[in-house]
Amino acid sequence: MRCTDSKQILIATIISEGILVGLGIVITLFMFDNFMSWNLTPTTALVGGAMSIPPLIVNFFLWSYSKTHTNSIFYRFSSEVIIPLCISMNIFTIFVVAVTSGICEEFFFRGVLNNLFTAYVPSSISCVVTSFIFAFVHFIGNLKRYAAMLPLYFLMGCYLWLIYQVSNSLGAVALTHGIYNFVVITMTKYAGAR
Repeated sequence: MRCTDSKQILIATIISEGILVGLGIVITLFMFDNFMSWNLTPTTALVGGAMSIPPLIVNFFLWSYSKTHTNSIFYRFSSEVIIPLCISMNIFTIFVVAVTSGICEEFFFRGVLNNLFTAYVPSSISCVVTSFIFAFVHFIGNLKRYAAMLPLYFLMGCYLWLIYQVSNSLGAVALTHGIYNFVVITMTKYAGAR
């Protein structure tokens, strides 16, 4: 089902992010003695906000590149998926999508999966595995058509993992992720509508 309006997008977001949280809670209850720390302090919040800037700059350059390279995967993915999706959202939906993706995906990928894998393998391997899963999940159902986008999402997963490692704060990385999504979706909505 392709989401075409804000209500459908809200429902899809709540279901998909809810699945990640539910799965994460089950894994946590069986595998760990306690939950991960969100460690959201004024300092980690500042780090999380500041760390959203580099991927926003990269996104700007990729967006600019795709406009002049209409045969690129970036252009195809933007024009076929991202722009129609963003245009169909209202500001409330954009906010909910940004907040829930930041919190739920970071809880699952950088929190639960990272802790699960680092119990058995070196942290660098955990980074690679969790980042690959993060990228793969974003293209379930569209992997064949948009597989060339996996490296970009993989690198974003590695970047988010690095923020988590440096800050020791799921809160910081959730802020980075949420702010990035909010800004990109909002900018795309209004730039893509022209």
